[in-house]
Amino acid sequence: MSTELISKMDLKSTLDIHKYLQLENKCHSLLNNDEIRFVGIINNMGNLIAGGIRNDIDFLETDEEKRKLYMQIVLEISMRKDFDDTLGKINYITTNRDNVLMITVPIHHNHIMLISAESASNVEQIISKVYSLGFFESDT
Repeated sequence: MSTELISKMDLKSTLDIHKYLQLENKCHSLLNNDEIRFVGIINNMGNLIAGGIRNDIDFLETDEEKRKLYMQIVLEISMRKDFDDTLGKINYITTNRDNVLMITVPIHHNHIMLISAESASNVEQIISKVYSLGFFESDT
């Protein structure tokens, strides 16, 4: 078993191994889309607990940069949830940069999905695929 997998298993938070494997499979299914570079599930502590990067892509260079990004995403979602009562629940947040499209999606059990895709990708098509894979079902 790889060190990365062991680390993810240590950080699986409230997920049991069956749910963890379901998330891994769903993440890898999304990675089959050529436009998608990275799919990860982040817990409320900012730890990557499932998913990963396509082999031919550089996401971020250091673990420190990754951890910083994950924590920023957790904080952003948390702060935006303050307005759920008046504006409604967050479905997803997109950030379109020159080099990449980032999509953050709150999912079950206070986890967040982070998707990194090519900047010209169609957000609605990606979100549709996320829904079709059942990331929002209560067993996820």
